[in-house]
Amino acid sequence: MDGDGAVETFSVVHRTFAPGFAERVPYVIAWIALDVQAGLRMFGNVLGTAPDEVHIGLRVEVLFEEIEGYGTVPNFRPVREEC
Repeated sequence: MDGDGAVETFSVVHRTFAPGFAERVPYVIAWIALDVQAGLRMFGNVLGTAPDEVHIGLRVEVLFEEIEGYGTVPNFRPVREEC
């Protein structure tokens, strides 16, 4: 899928003053290296997993979320492995 990729680097945010994000702490913000093109990266939150489960190389897929005051923003969640 075009939004699939891997975590290239990330940070766990424990304190924020950004409106709409204070209730989310701690959360992970990450650079994602997208599969669709070498060198193409996207910045977004990693959702759907605990911050201590995120690691460099984690396979993720894009999802979009509407956040008041920001509009539609890209986020990522771990790719579920198929059995």
